[in-house]
Amino acid sequence: MLPGLSFLEPTLTALKLETIDALQIVYAAQLARLYHPPLETGRPALVTHLAGKTLAAQVKQTLLNAYPENLNVTLVYAAGSEAEQVWTCRLADLDRQPRLEGMTMLYLPDGAGDSSFSSFQNTIAHLRGPEGCPWDREQTHQSLRPYLLEETYEVLEALDADDPEALAEEMGDLLLQILLHTQIATEQGEFRMAEVIGHINHKLWRRHPHVFANVQVNGVDEVITNWEAIKRAEKRASNGPDGQSQPVPSVLDGVPQGLPALAQALAISKRAVRVGFEWPDIEGVLDKVIEEAREIAEASTPDHLEAEIGDLLFSAVNLARWRGVDPESALRATNVRFKRRFKKLEALAAAQGKNVPGMSIEELDALWEQAKSQE
Repeated sequence: MLPGLSFLEPTLTALKLETIDALQIVYAAQLARLYHPPLETGRPALVTHLAGKTLAAQVKQTLLNAYPENLNVTLVYAAGSEAEQVWTCRLADLDRQPRLEGMTMLYLPDGAGDSSFSSFQNTIAHLRGPEGCPWDREQTHQSLRPYLLEETYEVLEALDADDPEALAEEMGDLLLQILLHTQIATEQGEFRMAEVIGHINHKLWRRHPHVFANVQVNGVDEVITNWEAIKRAEKRASNGPDGQSQPVPSVLDGVPQGLPALAQALAISKRAVRVGFEWPDIEGVLDKVIEEAREIAEASTPDHLEAEIGDLLFSAVNLARWRGVDPESALRATNVRFKRRFKKLEALAAAQGKNVPGMSIEELDALWEQAKSQE
């Protein structure tokens, strides 16, 4: 019995690679069954046994979830034999190549550079390390809290502007906050990134039995019903040992306290509706809005007035829900629109040689209408 060479050595020779340091190896058929490749894009990778155009097309779709379509990849056919061929193509053209057979290997360079998740984790750990940044080293979960909120709002702003480039940048800033919190937790022995990802991954599996198990559903309504039932079961399981008196779980449990008030009101309203606490038609919602507006006029004390204004806003949120409008997004859009029109009003006043603070409300209203009409 004489040992023979594996496919790896002649393939590396054909690729003129002197080392396999950091090289990732994955079987094409395994890769084709996935939506996202189990590869670090900042490291080279070898996809083996790319047999057939159909398999190549499936592999390409998986790889495109992490790699750019214009990435130049290398194909090696029959490495080490007289029929050996080596050529390059764009990843987008992978399934249109010749000689896609069992002896064909696909080489992916580390063309993604420093964009891998592990590289990002290493950057954050270094910033927190002894030779890192003094500011990053002194941060805590609590000191980072305002930045997490700020970056979340900047993501929303990019969404409102329908700007994909800005959205990619702002989501990176938000991800930075998540990794900073996770690195701090790792250093303090609280949890690690594997637990963060594991928790949400397993939660999605549990709450989607119609996808990952054998549960059958008929439409979105049943999905939501099952979701709420599973959440209630999880809540009961986490309440403590059997036999102890526990509070009755509420459908409103779990609404985040830190949400903006309008978003929180919408979440509360949606959950109440799931158990049947709802008007029979939109006329009831409109009547409630009018009723709350009248009660504001009748309020006799500051506390009473604040309560009635809150009731009016909550009713307005319900009206938005009935009409399929997100109230938080609607108000943000109104704020942007008001700022744009008011700045135009100021410009129109300046063009007339006037200062806004010294103008009458009638003059300002006329300029406001002019600013609106110019849109």
